[in-house]
Amino acid sequence: MSDEQSLLELCEYIVKKAQQHGATAVEAQATFSTELEAQIELAQISGVNRKIIDEIAIRLYIGKNMGSAFLNIPTHKAADEAIGLAIAAAQVNSEDPDWIGLSKPATYADTSNLWRESVESCDPSEVVKLTGELISRSMQALPGMIPAFGGAGAMSYHSAYANSNGVSVSERETISYAFLGAVAQVEWGMTPMVGAYNIARDLSLDIDNAISEAASVLKICQTLVHGETGNYTVIMSPHAYSQLFNFTLIQSLRGDNVVRGKSLIADRIGEPIASEMISIADDGTHPMGMFTSKSDDEGVPRQRTSLIEHGVLKSFLWDTYWANKRGVESTGNAKRDKRQGIVEIGTTNIVIEPGTRSITDIISEIDHGYYIRNVQGAHSSNPESGDFSIVGNPAMLIRDGEFAGSVQGLMVAGNVFELLKNVSEIAKDPSYLIGLIGPEIVFKDVKIVTN
Repeated sequence: MSDEQSLLELCEYIVKKAQQHGATAVEAQATFSTELEAQIELAQISGVNRKIIDEIAIRLYIGKNMGSAFLNIPTHKAADEAIGLAIAAAQVNSEDPDWIGLSKPATYADTSNLWRESVESCDPSEVVKLTGELISRSMQALPGMIPAFGGAGAMSYHSAYANSNGVSVSERETISYAFLGAVAQVEWGMTPMVGAYNIARDLSLDIDNAISEAASVLKICQTLVHGETGNYTVIMSPHAYSQLFNFTLIQSLRGDNVVRGKSLIADRIGEPIASEMISIADDGTHPMGMFTSKSDDEGVPRQRTSLIEHGVLKSFLWDTYWANKRGVESTGNAKRDKRQGIVEIGTTNIVIEPGTRSITDIISEIDHGYYIRNVQGAHSSNPESGDFSIVGNPAMLIRDGEFAGSVQGLMVAGNVFELLKNVSEIAKDPSYLIGLIGPEIVFKDVKIVTN
């Protein structure tokens, strides 16, 4: 096994060796991950797997000419060969006139609380037992409920980064998880699939909460009702709006799209772009975030970046390259594709500031509206304009302050920036998802089309 210290030693070796071969700037990132997972298929445990992955990415420059290489054998010999390939690539590649430099040394927060020995040493029998309980409890939670897919697992992650500016950082993390995709039998066939999951840094997973969440939605979906076309109040769960935001709003908040002229809000810093009800941040330091870490994939410390504050645009997300090009500081949002040798801007934990009322109280005051648990088609949204057309699946009708049943084929069309202006309330209890922490969001006057 490669721990974070041995990975760091390898990264530092790569940096030194590449400089000896003529590189003027070098960076290396190495990761070692191990994952133990039991899988569910149609209410049965279909398999138990252990994945062990080593990944080492090298990026270097000769002047402004870049070369990169990837290896998955964590040895000095393999690193020497990869360095040679990266050097050769840099010698034939065209120069990048916009490249300025790599990240510089900084101070990092203590992230020792992100790792648990119990997860790394988890025995397969523990994962199998947890998965078995997930199946049996699901089938007892609601008559006709079937755990169609899902599973449970334990993952440990060790990483290190070093560059020729003297940056040297390493860390380790653990995550355990249980996830469930369930349907329920009804007279007319099957309900839509409903997914739920629970994640933790240790092994204290609350599978009953995930099961209860899925069962409560499926119970409503067992009753079919007809919706009405028009403009209505729509509540989106974090599962739904996280997908929609990812393919629209987040794309306009990426610094590379800002510089390239692909963001409609590029020149709107300090101006209102949404309802004053909503505040959004990217927080790579959040204690409950699953993408919390010590640094990004360029060795820049993670931080909390306020993106929208009471409706006002405050900041964009940056990695080192695009921040240098813009003349600003990186926000610690570099995400590396090790095999392709590229670095992109990616979010950490998107945090939606909660409101003051429970979702139950909010629903109780709606005469006619819709609750969308999940969506389909968000990936086909226009990332530059923010236009979207999605299907709520499942989508539930709210009538006289209560859930009346599910609506098939409910479509929502519009523009994400107009949608954000129509935020009328935020619920108070956040969900902790992978990459997002937030409660339900209530939107007014949303265009709905039903069959």
